Parts: sequence; C-alpha cells; structure tokens
Amino acid sequence: MICLALALILVAIGAYVSWPRKADLRAFDPPEIARLETVMWRDYYDKRYPALFYHLYELSRTQFGFSPLDSFRIALAAARAAKAFQPTRSREAANAALPALVTYYRLLASATPEGFNVEEAARLELDWCGCSQTQKSPGRCRGF
Repeated sequence: MICLALALILVAIGAYVSWPRKADLRAFDPPEIARLETVMWRDYYDKRYPALFYHLYELSRTQFGFSPLDSFRIALAAARAAKAFQPTRSREAANAALPALVTYYRLLASATPEGFNVEEAARLELDWCGCSQTQKSPGRCRGF
C-alpha cells in the first residue's frame, strides 16, 4: 500500500514538473524582470554560476510561465553558455558557447507567436557578447 501511494506521488510530481504550460515571452512584470536581470548580471560577473542558474530558472518559471522542466532546461542552457563564453577572448574560443545558446533560443522560441531563427539569434547573441566584452563599437564588432 505504501509503495502504491509513493508511486502515485511520484507520478503526480512528474506530471506537474513536465506538463506543458502556455509560456509567453510577452507576459511579464517589468520591475521584477529588472530586478532579476540585475541579479543575473552580478552572478555572471562574480562567476556564481549556481546562483545564475537559479535566477535564470526563476525568470523562466515566474515571469514567462515555462514548466518547471522547461525552466530547468532553459536555465541550464543559458548558464552553460555563460560559463563557456566568459573566459574567452576570441570568436573562435567563444564558439564553444554556441551549442548551448542554440538550445537556449530553441526553448525560448516555443513561447513566441511566430517563432524565430534560433541559429541566427544565437550567433547574434554571441556577436553582441563579444562586442560588449571587447568594448568595440557595434559597427566594428561583428565576429569580434
């Protein structure tokens, strides 16, 4: 009897965690997004990757309405990309972050009405990060 109850609890938890939600990147609380963005940038620059993961999860879950499982996957992909990118100083080295960025954007695309080209978004993100990191002007940093 205890095994059956435990099995039912595990099934219920599994269903809650993985049940698809109607996520929407346009539905969020701007002040809370600002707070989370600020905290995440601090996490990134202080190399607190577990804290960055947690705040990315919180953002995906509470602000955009992703399921716990999708929020986990989004946070993991974004944190991996950040950790791979941060020590780089060239585009060749920064490309190590590209697979995680593609995964990240692929997951986010499900919450947009029309979708978007996830590979192009990931490449543009990498260009922007490289431009920001090297402090080049936007017109001169493509491919940093």
